[in-house]
Amino acid sequence: MKKNILLMGLCTGMILTGCASQSDTDSSVKEVSLDIVVKDEVNDKELFNETLTKEGDIENLYDFLSECDELEVVFEDGSYGATIDSMLGLKQDFNKGPWWLYSSENNETCKEEGMCPAVQNLEINDGDQFVFSYTNEF
Repeated sequence: MKKNILLMGLCTGMILTGCASQSDTDSSVKEVSLDIVVKDEVNDKELFNETLTKEGDIENLYDFLSECDELEVVFEDGSYGATIDSMLGLKQDFNKGPWWLYSSENNETCKEEGMCPAVQNLEINDGDQFVFSYTNEF
C-alpha cells in the first residue's frame, strides 16, 4: 500500500512538473504586430507600408525584423551591436551614405530617449509604428 501511495505521489509530481515547464516555455512565445513603413528618400519612393504580425520569442526590434522575410533585412555586427546593413535590396554605405535610419512616434523608448536606440536594445510592443528611411541626410 505504501508503495502505491508513493508511486502515485511520484507520478503526480512528474505530471505537475511537466505542466509547469510547458507553460514556462509557452510564455516566451508571443504575437507582435508592428506598422512598418519603408521609404527610399534617395529616389523619393515609398517601398513598403503594411502591418506585419510575427509570432515567436520577440523582445526587441532585432528579433522582429529577423522574422520578416518580406523586408529582406540584412544585419551587420559592429561595435554598437547589430545595425541594418540592407533592407529590400538597398544596401547602406556606412562611410559615405546613404544610410538606413529608423524612427517611431509611438514607441515608448524612442519617445523617452528622443531617438530610437540600436535594434537589439529597442524593446517593442504590439502596435508600435516604425518608419525606416534610406537616406543621404541625418
